[in-house]
Amino acid sequence: MISKTLQVLLLSLLAICSAVAVHAQADADYTVGVGDRLAVSIYGKPELSGTFEVRADGQVVLHLLGGIPVAGATVREIEQRIEAEAQERFSSRESVLVDMAEYRSVYVAGVVDIPGAYEYRPGLTVMKAVALAGGLQKAPAETNLDREVEATRRRAVEAREKLTFAEAEQAALAKELARIEEGGVAEAQETLPEGPLGDQHQLVDLRRSLTEGLTAGSERKMILADEEAMLFSQRRELINSQLAATQEQLSGMEDLAARGLARREQTLQLEINADEFRSDALEAAAFEARARQTIANAESDIRIAEMEYNHKLLADKIAADQRVALARAELQLALDYLRETDPSAMQGMGDMGAMMQTVYEIHRSGEDGPIRAEPNTLLAPDDLLMVEMVGLQAVGQ
Repeated sequence: MISKTLQVLLLSLLAICSAVAVHAQADADYTVGVGDRLAVSIYGKPELSGTFEVRADGQVVLHLLGGIPVAGATVREIEQRIEAEAQERFSSRESVLVDMAEYRSVYVAGVVDIPGAYEYRPGLTVMKAVALAGGLQKAPAETNLDREVEATRRRAVEAREKLTFAEAEQAALAKELARIEEGGVAEAQETLPEGPLGDQHQLVDLRRSLTEGLTAGSERKMILADEEAMLFSQRRELINSQLAATQEQLSGMEDLAARGLARREQTLQLEINADEFRSDALEAAAFEARARQTIANAESDIRIAEMEYNHKLLADKIAADQRVALARAELQLALDYLRETDPSAMQGMGDMGAMMQTVYEIHRSGEDGPIRAEPNTLLAPDDLLMVEMVGLQAVGQ
């Protein structure tokens, strides 16, 4: 049975072999560049062996062999080039081994604790490079900035709360204004959203219900006044009919009286009746006009109530927009201050921390622009890693 100590040794040996294999594969695929250092070994010729740096012209210069172009080639291709040059020079096939002695450095800049150049090793990722640079930048301990940083954190939290409530009001008012503009009917919501947004929707529903109650009262007044006007109109028509009949009788009675066939008292009574009918017709017309005025007033009350409701909604929406913009500005200023002063202060701030994003950009030779990277993105020698904390464009939206 294998002892526990032997098992540990075997596992360690396997891990070492695996790491060596990965490193060897990385070296085999890697293309050499200016600034790299190569370990060259030519069997039986120690005077030609050694460590050589790739010069600015992309060559390594070996004794007796001179300059050999290596930039852009792998170590295996370089071995073949040296073997070919040695065979041409010495008329014999030489055994050549080339390995990476030292890679070009990588550079880390931005909001890291110790920006600068760091030695590259195969498998170096963005996060490992940040760790080499001391992690994200922190405010110096025991400085007078501590109090200001804490105060700024509180301001950020307060601004976030104000932004939450202002955005909820903004959304509820915008929805109601859109409904009015489209001429739609308010739909009863079975369940309102939780939190400030639900409260604002409930408040808008209450305001709408009050306005609808006022307009419903005016509409009922219009219906009653319209019925009243119709009744007075019908009464006036009836009185006019009676007046016409009385006037016809009066005309006939006046003819009879002129011929001495009727008494004057009869004519006088018909005149009195005609005047009463005229008076009643005028009174009915006045009551009908008053009813029509009541209808007009009710219609005006409905329009005024709707206009006041819409105007108040729009004014409140404008005020909410201003509060949202102000709260966003306050929040962004606070987050920008924390980003510049102490990015680590964003930790433990809940969703506030999500508003500040750590952005990694790799500036690599030969690329048209920076490469957006993730924490596990592999770096290459001579890369410049820029680490920044930026506020998300979608803050509060």
